[in-house]
Amino acid sequence: MLETGFNSLNRFLSELITSLLSLIKAALRSPHATRLPVRKDGVCSVLGNGPSLADSLRDHLDFIRQTDIVCVNNFAHADVFIQLQPQHYVISDPNYFVFTEQTTDREDIRRTLMVFSEQVTWPMTLYVPHFAKQSYLLSQISRNPNIRVVHFNYTVVSGFRWLTYWLYEKGLGMPRAQTVIVAALTLMINQQFRKIYLFGADTSWHEQIRLNEQNQLLIKQIHFYDKPKDVTHQPVYSDAQRQRTFSMAAQFLSLHKVFRGYEVLRDYADHRGVTILNASAKSYIDAFDRATPATLTTSKTGFITSHS
Repeated sequence: MLETGFNSLNRFLSELITSLLSLIKAALRSPHATRLPVRKDGVCSVLGNGPSLADSLRDHLDFIRQTDIVCVNNFAHADVFIQLQPQHYVISDPNYFVFTEQTTDREDIRRTLMVFSEQVTWPMTLYVPHFAKQSYLLSQISRNPNIRVVHFNYTVVSGFRWLTYWLYEKGLGMPRAQTVIVAALTLMINQQFRKIYLFGADTSWHEQIRLNEQNQLLIKQIHFYDKPKDVTHQPVYSDAQRQRTFSMAAQFLSLHKVFRGYEVLRDYADHRGVTILNASAKSYIDAFDRATPATLTTSKTGFITSHS
């Protein structure tokens, strides 16, 4: 009994402290609050870049095209990007925003920038963190009048649930976005889409973890647009000098944060009356209900939503 009471008091004090710290952070960054258009009663598809997205695009392309489409990070490398003409695009990888004209080791970012600058001929909203505001990337993208840039406030907040939900809703904070999908889902929830389908969210990086003879941690990061023969296991460095890789413990802690972020979003989506369905052909995410292939249907007379 005493132990139970002590644990309850410890949790309350911990949440109180984290809530106060979150309020301070949110207050300091309140001038950068996220301002989003509201899309009530809409349906969108968030497309992750996992290998299984190739199967989903083959089997459910018509369904996806009848929703608002949200792409992330390097999706623009895929030929289908021009075909889909997504309405929303989210980039949270900080490497994009330190990229300059002189950068020589990130041809992937250079390629995305080229596509945005030269091939986006339809209205598209690009969501980037507020700290990207003065970046070279945005200075180049701003020349394309078809792309509207929205800066989101990536201030990680936690603490009492009622407080964090209020901060999320007001654009004053977000859950920890260990992956860009968490950021994309948060933004779409706050735009009040009624239903969000998630595709290509394999979250299967643990299957590709290896250790070499020097005890370096290696990962093979495969995306749906990659040619498998071109992808190899690469060290995952923990320092800018590329001297040390992450430990196995640190890597699995990072994965824990990914899956915990999805659980936080599931509860927040329920609070906002938004349904998230995991429609990925392969996925380790257990936080969201699954949308079976039979529920992903379309009709000539209009959009048919899932009954899951």
